[in-house]
Amino acid sequence: MKAIRLYASLALVAVLASFSFNSFAQVGFTLHGTAAAPNLDNAQVKPGVGAGLKVFLGPNVAVGAAAKYIAIAYDYNRSAGDNLENKGSLVPLTGTLDIFLASGVVRPYIGAEAGVYLRTTKVNLAGAEIYKSTDTRFGAAPKVGLAFALGGVGLFAEGSYNFIFGNKDGSTNAGNVNNIRWENASKLWAVNVGVTFGFPRTNN
Repeated sequence: MKAIRLYASLALVAVLASFSFNSFAQVGFTLHGTAAAPNLDNAQVKPGVGAGLKVFLGPNVAVGAAAKYIAIAYDYNRSAGDNLENKGSLVPLTGTLDIFLASGVVRPYIGAEAGVYLRTTKVNLAGAEIYKSTDTRFGAAPKVGLAFALGGVGLFAEGSYNFIFGNKDGSTNAGNVNNIRWENASKLWAVNVGVTFGFPRTNN
């Protein structure tokens, strides 16, 4: 009985190892452009860039890590009549998960990212910078996308909705103007379009 269990265990390990070696362990590298805008009044759509690594655990599942640079800008008019402008950036450093719903040439997928968002805030009042800060927040982003497998290269487009947690509004004093306040983005729409090198080939 013990011998049967031993042989069964060895057979299971061998099958899993063979499956892992032959089908999994494929590494891909991604580059993409980004267009993003926060959920704030007078927000501007700004460009950004990103890159990442993906480890395909099979033709339909990939995990990895990504880094992006996302610019943020919006105008916020105060009752004093001066134009308050917030021009900052977010640098998300996240772990990623992609689940592909098909393995042919056209591959829709769903996924998520989560990690730290490095935020830089610059506030201008009437054209003069009055405040600058850098901090770190935790964030997450569900996403949905569509990839096209072209040999070992994948072209993709995806949309995501980023949640930035603990992102409180800010305030500062400037000269004779006291208690100037502004909003910090807590949610962010983003669209990414790019290419994955080392994409699993189609089974069709």
